[in-house]
Amino acid sequence: MTCTRNRVFPCFVVALLLCTATPAIAQGDGDAATGGQTQSTPSAQDLYTSAQKLFDQGNFAEALIGFRHAYNASSSPNARIMIGTCLVALGRTAEAYEEMSATLREATTRAETEPKYVRTRDAAAKHVALLESKVGKLVVKLVNPAGVDVTVNGTRLPPDKLGVPMAVDPGTLVVTATHTDGRVERREQAVKAGESAQVTVEFPEPPPKKVEPTGPVRVEAPKPAGGEVRRGGPVRTAGIALAGVGVAGLVVFGVTGLMARSRFATLEDECHGARCTDLKYADVVDSGTALTTAANVSLALGAAGLLGGGLMVWLGGPSGGRSAPPSDSARTSFGSPAGPAVGAGFTMSPGRAGFHCTVAF
Repeated sequence: MTCTRNRVFPCFVVALLLCTATPAIAQGDGDAATGGQTQSTPSAQDLYTSAQKLFDQGNFAEALIGFRHAYNASSSPNARIMIGTCLVALGRTAEAYEEMSATLREATTRAETEPKYVRTRDAAAKHVALLESKVGKLVVKLVNPAGVDVTVNGTRLPPDKLGVPMAVDPGTLVVTATHTDGRVERREQAVKAGESAQVTVEFPEPPPKKVEPTGPVRVEAPKPAGGEVRRGGPVRTAGIALAGVGVAGLVVFGVTGLMARSRFATLEDECHGARCTDLKYADVVDSGTALTTAANVSLALGAAGLLGGGLMVWLGGPSGGRSAPPSDSARTSFGSPAGPAVGAGFTMSPGRAGFHCTVAF
């Protein structure tokens, strides 16, 4: 493995890992490389062995894929520490720090019951300490995170990473938050190696919608043309009531008809289309017959009610009347011997025994 000038640190770390991590893995129990895999599950061991060969040949990208497969098959901290080692060799320092930190947590937990992971735990702790000064830490705090998607330098940030420090490569980071309603907030934050920074993203409340003031709306009932006053008669009112009874009868017909049909459908299904002679179906037959009778009666009453009510509404509908226009003659006038005098409210004419009055309404 050769190292160029701009890859001195990764090569140095890889060399250090080979001196510390590999013996800790290789000197464990016989199945330490796969976290306790036995001969009954050789696939994880084969994956790990193949990835180790690629790593030894300096093919770190392919080895990274192989160690990830080995970890997925075994969940062994030994496979995960090699994932971090490959990331260091590839110059992906921040990702390597996260993998080493995860390895440290897993190996610490496993070492409490499986002593073979003590060396893996100690090796991971050394690697984390070595990488600590080479990465920055960024905390993305999101106010009201519901419906918001966050990316850092174009990479989506998982929800569980919000509000907690995460390792990042030193430099200027672009944090973009996109709301489901289309609003976008963008922040830039410079992070130095060995230092921490925080970015808080909050979407301002959208301005309230402007409501144009409107005056009171006056709704007037339409007036009959020509001053006509329409009045409904008692026959029309009775017709409306009768039509309502007819509608109710049709509703009852529909309900009872469906219920009767359901009863007879049950008989057809259980008796296979033949006449049911079993006494256990007597209640079903009786209820179906009663519902059929009720449906027919309701249909007849409904039809009669609608027909009769419609005729009563049509023939006994509102009558039209026209109010008399005011007249200048709306005053009292007395007649003369030549004939009766006509007034607006009443007329008076002379009689043989005196005056008598006839009032016309």
